[in-house]
Amino acid sequence: MKSGSHDYSFRNQYFCAVPPLTPTPNARGSAAVCQIDDSWEIIVPASDSRLVRYYADDLSHFFADAFGVSLRIRYVKNIRSYIDNPSGKIILIQESDRAGNPVMSDMKAAFHLLVADSYVIVTGKTERGTARGVYYLEDSMRLRGECSLLTEDSEHAPLFCPRMTHSGTELDTFPDNFLEACAHAGMDAIIVYAGHPDSHLHGFEDPEALWPGAGRGYCDFANLVWRAEGYGLDVYVYSHILCDVHPDEPEAEAYYEASFGKLFKSAPGIKGLIFVGETFEFPSKDPHTSGVRCQLQPKDDPRVSPGWYPCYDYPQLLSLIQNTVRKYNPDVDIVFWTYNWGYVDKEARLALIENLPKDITLQVTFEMWESFIGVNGKRYSIDDYSISFPGPSQVFIDEAEKAKELGIRLYTMANTGGRTWDNGACPYLPVPQQWQKRYEALCAANKEYGLIGLMENHHYGWLPSFLSLFSKNAFTTNGLPNDEMLRQIAARDYGSCADLALRAWECFSEGISKVIAAGVDQYGPYRCGPTYPLLFDQTAAELQIPSAPWAWHKGGSIWNPVYNDSVFPNYENTVMRYRHVKTVKEHFARGVKLLEEAAETIKVPFGSEVSRQIAVARFLLCTYVTTENVIGWTMAKALLLRGEKDIPKDGMRAVSETLGIKNTPAELTEYMKQIAAQETENVAAALKCWGEDSSIGFEASMEYAFNDVFAEWKNAETERSLQRLEEWLGRGDVL
Repeated sequence: MKSGSHDYSFRNQYFCAVPPLTPTPNARGSAAVCQIDDSWEIIVPASDSRLVRYYADDLSHFFADAFGVSLRIRYVKNIRSYIDNPSGKIILIQESDRAGNPVMSDMKAAFHLLVADSYVIVTGKTERGTARGVYYLEDSMRLRGECSLLTEDSEHAPLFCPRMTHSGTELDTFPDNFLEACAHAGMDAIIVYAGHPDSHLHGFEDPEALWPGAGRGYCDFANLVWRAEGYGLDVYVYSHILCDVHPDEPEAEAYYEASFGKLFKSAPGIKGLIFVGETFEFPSKDPHTSGVRCQLQPKDDPRVSPGWYPCYDYPQLLSLIQNTVRKYNPDVDIVFWTYNWGYVDKEARLALIENLPKDITLQVTFEMWESFIGVNGKRYSIDDYSISFPGPSQVFIDEAEKAKELGIRLYTMANTGGRTWDNGACPYLPVPQQWQKRYEALCAANKEYGLIGLMENHHYGWLPSFLSLFSKNAFTTNGLPNDEMLRQIAARDYGSCADLALRAWECFSEGISKVIAAGVDQYGPYRCGPTYPLLFDQTAAELQIPSAPWAWHKGGSIWNPVYNDSVFPNYENTVMRYRHVKTVKEHFARGVKLLEEAAETIKVPFGSEVSRQIAVARFLLCTYVTTENVIGWTMAKALLLRGEKDIPKDGMRAVSETLGIKNTPAELTEYMKQIAAQETENVAAALKCWGEDSSIGFEASMEYAFNDVFAEWKNAETERSLQRLEEWLGRGDVL
């Protein structure tokens, strides 16, 4: 393996760094151009704002790094004199600095851009709008590869606010380079878990933690708010705070003041508070539930715990907490997310929404709970987050319509940061044409239902990729058409081979649309990639899975290392998933071949941005190879271990025909040995990908789910399985 990445080395990147740029093919075109050189200046009103100083410096550094052009920054008191004589200047102002020509949008991050042949004026609705305009200029010049801009006179505004993200570099940890990347990508809010008024989740041991292993680390929330503000970002708290007192109880007000009240008293600048059933359980009186949170659930009570049902008394709890925190921040955004009970009848879900306080925000997951027909005519559903279905689901539509009817503000969990439960060990899913379908569906929901905010990801977090500009453009008014933006990104990254990249991405996008988002795979090989073991008869207790001791989800606790599929009697479902994943793998294999052809043609160096893009695609291909092998191994093992008398003949025949082998111990055994050999080669291929980009294999809540240590463990477990297979074959009663 070439030397390059190692665990966590991706954190060492300055995500907004700009290498020296060269012109993109056909960038110039015939449109009028504003050419910028060393004689120009950046003019900014005198200000002690950290955000103003940041974006002015950022633009200056951009010109220096990208083109070797040095622009002086001049902070001035009389900005209007420069507006009247703008030649040779880039003027960065807010609406309040300029008489007339207001920014029409109400969005704080909106901006008006005037690019003439000899000057540029960026007018933001607020400082955040001006910052967004600066990043727009930089994005435009990156795409062109030239120190020039097309002339323009137009307003741009985000369609969604907030666009929220968890950290993708480390759970609940937000270094400056990550905050800068968020701002440049169009994110405007970060999400941090909170379990106590002064702590976040950080994997330490804590007997009072709501979830096992979710120990708390100290967090100075007020300082985090201050740091985020310097990049134009808000802070949302995702609550893991215990709610073990019903709002009816006489001590309830004091109880919630001691937690939520204390948090907001010490950090009133927190923008919002997010609640979701599974971490917002309380002793509900709803008879559909057990009345206690899942950690205390009696084993003999068949009812769900409150977090998994739209309890009639949730509005009461929300009102109490709302009143508690708004003493310290009257404008705090209370977000109530309905993720956990999408399976419940529509009437019960909508009844809860009808009784919610009207001045909070409803958040609905965009694609889940939808049902489809597979290649064999059998029905399957989206078990958890997936881009295989762009959305919206009927559950989203039902709840969004009710929110619109009631005048309740609406957000959605959209996964548009680029990661879903379709793969937990990749930094993003390079399926832009499929993401485009979701972008367009979200924009349609903005018009149809008033959808205004996005949660871009969950605890796996977000990292920058070529998708970041693609989504930002899609979610901004007066941007390029989506197809044109994608083509320009392909030209920026792949030059003369842009068409090959577009074809590859189309293969990936078509492939991901064939994924069956079943829990057995989403919480199996899709979650950890090629780490997933081929087991013979090992139990979970036997497996010594590598793990960082500070991980939230240690040792495979968020993926099931023992594949949860017995094959029989529901063999048709297994066969369907196997056929689907073979198709997915074939699409990704074709796409990877196209990217490799492009890389060879344009001589992509190891470790470059484009080479890392290809490594991500290869790793995804390895994941689908693993998943195909795991399902195939499982089917062969089921035939081998169960014996003919235990399996219906039609099922036995269907499984053996699917595998293309005869149902004999000799052929089944040989097939399993071949699968084991293929999988060992596949692990080696995946390891090369990690060796080029250390963000591959990392997920913030698990730490690493694949790297060299996991590869060694996986191969050793494969060998152990083969040994146990041989031992089983050696028994006298087997054949």
